[in-house]
Amino acid sequence: MEHDTSARFNPYVHGARGLFCLMVFVYHVVHSGLPTFELFARGLFGEALQTGKFGVEFFFGISGIVILPSLYRASSVVTFILDRYARILPVLWATVIAIAIFGWVSGKGQSLLLVGANLLAPPPFIDVIQINPAAWSLGYEFLFYGVCAVVFLISGFSRPLALALAAGSLIFVVYYPRALLMIGGVLVAEKYLSSTLLQSLAKYPAIFFVLFLTVWRGLELVSAADYVGFVTPAHLSFHDWISAFPFVVLGGLFGTIFLLGMSRGNGPFGRMLSWPVMQWLGTISFSFYLWPPLVMAGVKLIMYRTGMVDALGHGSQLVFFLVSLPPSLVVATISHRFLEVKATGRIRKRIDRISQAKPAVRPIMEDATAKEGT
Repeated sequence: MEHDTSARFNPYVHGARGLFCLMVFVYHVVHSGLPTFELFARGLFGEALQTGKFGVEFFFGISGIVILPSLYRASSVVTFILDRYARILPVLWATVIAIAIFGWVSGKGQSLLLVGANLLAPPPFIDVIQINPAAWSLGYEFLFYGVCAVVFLISGFSRPLALALAAGSLIFVVYYPRALLMIGGVLVAEKYLSSTLLQSLAKYPAIFFVLFLTVWRGLELVSAADYVGFVTPAHLSFHDWISAFPFVVLGGLFGTIFLLGMSRGNGPFGRMLSWPVMQWLGTISFSFYLWPPLVMAGVKLIMYRTGMVDALGHGSQLVFFLVSLPPSLVVATISHRFLEVKATGRIRKRIDRISQAKPAVRPIMEDATAKEGT
C-alpha cells in the first residue's frame, strides 16, 4: 500500500488535542486534594471525572496518527529524531526548571540529579520521580519515536527483521497498556482500517469514546491493581492478568474506532472539534498540558494560605477550577508563542539547514513495487 507523505492539516485531530488537554486539566483539579461536593466525588458523574486522565491515551493515539507521516517526510531518520527533541524539550525543560525553582522556594526542593534526570524525559522502564507530574507521558513518546525510527531504518535492508522488531515491540504494550492507542493511531494513519464494518462504526465516534473510557475505568475498578497502568504481568498474578487482558484489547478496539471516526470528523463529535475554541486549545495544547501543574500548585498554595479553603468548604474544588484555568491558558499561550513557535522554530530551521535536502522518504514496499514494474 502507498503511504501518505503529505503534510495535510487535519482540523479534527488538531481540535481533539485541545479536548484531551482539557480532560487532563480537569483530572488534575479532581485530584487536587481540595474539598468538593458529593456530586463530583461519587456516583456516575464522579467516575466520569476520574476518566479525565485517559486523555493521555488519546494523545498517544494522535502520536500514532501523525508521527509515521512525519517520519516518511523527514530527510533522514536522524533529522526526524532531532526534530522530535526540538519539538518537545524546550517546553519540558522550562516547566521542569520552573517547578524545581518553585519547590526550592517553598521549601520542598528536589535534588539537582533528579532535576537533570527529568530533563531527559526517561523511558517508562526507568523509574524516575516526575517533578512535573504531567511529563511522564513524554518518556513513552520518545520511546515510541525511537522504535518507529529504528524499524523504518532497518526496513531499508531487511524487511523481515523490521517486521520482527515491530512485532516484538508489542511486548511494550503488554507491560505499559496505556500506550495501546499508539498502535491504533498507526493503523489509522496507514489506512489499515478500511473495512466496511469499521467505517460504519466510525461514523459514531462519541459512542466509542464513551465505551473506551468505560472499559478503561472499569479495569481500574475491578482489577486487583486499581490502576489501568498496572494491569500487567508485572503487577498481577498470571490468572488475574490473563482474565483482564481481553478487556484491555476490547478497550484498544473501542479507542481505535474512536480515533478513526474522530480523525475523519464524523458526527456531532467531529463538528465540535472544528469549533474555533477547540482549534485554539489544540494550538496551545502541548503547553497547556505541561504548564498547569505549576500554575495549579501556586493557586492552591494561595488558597490555603489565605484561608479560602476553609471559607469555601466543599466549593473549594470548583473555585479552584475556575481560578486556575484562566492563568493556565494565559501561560500556555505565552509558552506556545515564545517556546514552541520562536525557540523551537529556530532550532528546527537550524536542523533543516544542517541536514542535506532529500526527496521524501518512501517505504521499502513502494521501492520493491517500483523495481518490479521496471
